[in-house]
Amino acid sequence: MKFRLLLYITLFSAVAKAQEYPIDPDDIYRPPARAILNQFSITVTTGYNSTNYSHDLSGFWYLQSASQQFISPDLGEPLGEEFDVYDNWFNNPVLAQAVVLIDTFDVPYPPLSNPVNNPLLIRDLVPYHADSIGLGFEGRGWGIPINLAVRYNYQKFRVGLGLSLEFHTIKSLSPTRDDLGIRNYEPNFKKAVFFSYYMNLGYRFYDFWDWSFAGELEFGKQKMGKNWNSSLMNQSLFFNLGVSIEKNLSEYFRIVIKPSYDFKNYGINVPETGLNIQHKNPAFEVNFGVSITIPELRRSPMKSDHVQLKHLYTDPQTGRVEEVRGQPIWKKQNPKVGENHRKLWRYKFRNRKKLNPY
Repeated sequence: MKFRLLLYITLFSAVAKAQEYPIDPDDIYRPPARAILNQFSITVTTGYNSTNYSHDLSGFWYLQSASQQFISPDLGEPLGEEFDVYDNWFNNPVLAQAVVLIDTFDVPYPPLSNPVNNPLLIRDLVPYHADSIGLGFEGRGWGIPINLAVRYNYQKFRVGLGLSLEFHTIKSLSPTRDDLGIRNYEPNFKKAVFFSYYMNLGYRFYDFWDWSFAGELEFGKQKMGKNWNSSLMNQSLFFNLGVSIEKNLSEYFRIVIKPSYDFKNYGINVPETGLNIQHKNPAFEVNFGVSITIPELRRSPMKSDHVQLKHLYTDPQTGRVEEVRGQPIWKKQNPKVGENHRKLWRYKFRNRKKLNPY
């Protein structure tokens, strides 16, 4: 009995010794450049952006006719018979021709029996003192952004840089007073292209199964395109707060959904007046896309290599032993049974003709 037990122990030890890892781990090659690049992730997203525009005309007179809208600086006294006016104050204030304010009931022809809606009267400018009535305008725009960001990952922290190109559409702006017959303000353009560059700071604060949640702060500058006169603008940094919701398909590949909110504003200087109009344009965004971490290992170069896990590959020419991947980046690299292929081959659509059910 003792001899039989000793024989079993000897055989087991021999088998165990034969299964020992035959290569020193220090001799396994892993590309050093990939080890560095593996600390970085590339994120590409698009989505929808809803922007709220608003400004008030404190310090100005507002004047409108049936076809025109102007502002004139408030000099602390009533408007005279002739004064300067500006249009396009939303994006590019320019000095219009000096206008003469005419009494709409003092006409150079015999009095009309019924002056209501007479076109000769309607075309004249009607002034409103913006400070007295609290006049401003507000409206919305929407856009489709294309975002590209590169970030460095350290444990749960992330820091990076990004670029954004947004195709933006703006609608008319409504007056804050709707009881005085003031018309909507129509910008002199409908579409614009915005370009932004920013820095990203984030922290992954929660993981649940294959989901990750990260709070992110972005801040940078936005260029609003050729429709805005940048020489008249004083524009501050924008700040964006959001939560990145990430579905981890593998260690290297994630689907990203990110709701966020932009805090933005800009000022427009009205030429030759020393006055400035402050515009607020915060935005709510929902972006979605993919985030890819650069793999630290290359895919196995052997087309006939069907090993599912990370494993060793020996170069037949140099004899160098290298660790390689057995899966594409969008699949788990060391899957357990059924993680990457949840449906048996016999039940897949590709096997609908049952040529090889097993």
